[in-house]
Amino acid sequence: MPSPIVNSNAKIMCAHGGQVTLIPKQMKVLVGGAPVMCVGDIMGSPIVGCAQPPTPVTAPCLVVASEIPIPMVGMSPTVMVMSKPVLLAGINGVTSGIPPSPLIVAFPGQVKVLA
Repeated sequence: MPSPIVNSNAKIMCAHGGQVTLIPKQMKVLVGGAPVMCVGDIMGSPIVGCAQPPTPVTAPCLVVASEIPIPMVGMSPTVMVMSKPVLLAGINGVTSGIPPSPLIVAFPGQVKVLA
C-alpha cells in the first residue's frame, strides 16, 4: 500500500516527545515545497526536547542511532533521489536513549505524494 514520502517539514519524534532535527542531504527535489528525505539522511540527526529523565538506568534520546529502511514500509523500492530511495512515513529506527526509543512519524511533512 502506498505511503506518503517524507520531506524536511516532517515531524519525527522519539517516544518521549523529543523532535528529530531534519537536515536533508539534497535540496533540489522537493515534495510539498520542501526537500525530500532519503535513506541515510536521518542517521545521527540530533533529537531536541526528549523528556526521558537521566537516571542510573535511563538516558534521554540525543540522536537517531539507527535507521531501518524496510522496502515498501519505510523506504520506496522505486522512487530514488540521487540513487538513494526516498523515506516513507513508515520509517523504522531507534534513538540513542537508554532504553532506545522507536522513531515515530507524527506527520510526514506532506500527504499528497505517495510511493
